[in-house]
Amino acid sequence: MRLLTFVSLLLSQSFVSLVAAEKEKPTTSPTTLTFFITGIECAACVEMVRQSVSNTPGVMDVFVEQRIDSYASVAFDPQQVSAHQIAQAIFDSMPLHGRPYEPRLMLTIPDYAKSEIAAKVDAVIAQHAAFIEVETMDKAKGELLLYFLPLKSDPHHKKPQGWNHTTLLHTLQDPAPKGLGLKVQVLSEGLDMLILPTKTSGR
Repeated sequence: MRLLTFVSLLLSQSFVSLVAAEKEKPTTSPTTLTFFITGIECAACVEMVRQSVSNTPGVMDVFVEQRIDSYASVAFDPQQVSAHQIAQAIFDSMPLHGRPYEPRLMLTIPDYAKSEIAAKVDAVIAQHAAFIEVETMDKAKGELLLYFLPLKSDPHHKKPQGWNHTTLLHTLQDPAPKGLGLKVQVLSEGLDMLILPTKTSGR
């Protein structure tokens, strides 16, 4: 009887310790970004991109669709992988039609139409010039295309590498004095008839 009581006590303490340990584990909410991609022309292209992104550590889920505005919607753990690493995984996918798949993010900043705001936004973006280039698609609508420069990541480095999109967004969105206090939207899938220009410079 004493042995059973002792075993029960041990099991009870182990369960309490396990629950406490689970509570102490950091929980990370996944981030989802839509990477618009040029160069996807068939179902096999879709699979090439999907496999490459899926094999990237830190990626939780990926959905790739071939359309006029082909895209990959990627859910990932920002503590394990950066948007830059995912973009590089897209670019590194095996090309099937002679040119690489090029990922972009698309931002809308409605106040970008104002010259004084545009100058401030351009100055912020210039601070990220080592990682990204930005092209204005429609200044009146504040539509900007963000291109990723090549990333040489270290496979032995476990933390996110390259450009972190949240740094740019915080600087643009956070209220003064930390940021510009602007309304910024990172566009997601579902755009109609978005035709992206082809850009290969910087690669």
